[in-house]
Amino acid sequence: MPPTHPELLDWLASELVDSGWSLKHVHRLILLSQTWQQDSQPKEESRRVDGATLLLWRFPPRRLEAEAMRNCMLTATGQINLKMGGPGFSGFEVEMENVRHFHPKTTYTPDDFRRMIYMTKVRQERESVFGLFDCPDASQVVAARSRSTTPLQALNLLNSGFVMMQAKDFAERLQRDAGKASANQVRLAFRLAFGREPDAAELQDSVAFVEQTGLVEFCRALLNSNEFLFIQ
Repeated sequence: MPPTHPELLDWLASELVDSGWSLKHVHRLILLSQTWQQDSQPKEESRRVDGATLLLWRFPPRRLEAEAMRNCMLTATGQINLKMGGPGFSGFEVEMENVRHFHPKTTYTPDDFRRMIYMTKVRQERESVFGLFDCPDASQVVAARSRSTTPLQALNLLNSGFVMMQAKDFAERLQRDAGKASANQVRLAFRLAFGREPDAAELQDSVAFVEQTGLVEFCRALLNSNEFLFIQ
């Protein structure tokens, strides 16, 4: 496919040369541009002209990669282990017979809450929770990872034991850091999960949800929400 903006590419190449081959200069130009900083809100007129968003009129929302998704969950719940280097950790329990059988872990230690880059890969076995999110197993050579959206991803994430455990840890963090008031818990949850404050309607609905179903279920909903899982 030919580039959609050849003149822009030529101009950026000229800027790179004129700046003494400074990549920082080009990066700064891109990151400070209005195009880079625009939001993902659709515009009906633009969508009729360019439904695939090839012409850079909005930021196309995209889902987090499997690794970033898991890391963000652990960060929001306060369980992430930021230890660097050393041996990795496994996402499986091993049953030894004539061959090894790999089963998803049901219990975890702090070492299992390290960033997913330290998770060891097992050939022909996908990680039980995040493997569905286009995270290839170690038997594949993948030049560019695909990005799919399927019902199994949502169902797996909503009902996985790992996410339910993180929802419980998230709720305990909110109770510990925000006190017993539901409104304060909701405000802190939004800051940790979404990086923003809830508006008045969100706060009212969230407090009602917490009082009706409990704080753990509210945390579970946040960790499965589009705003948490997608870059928009």
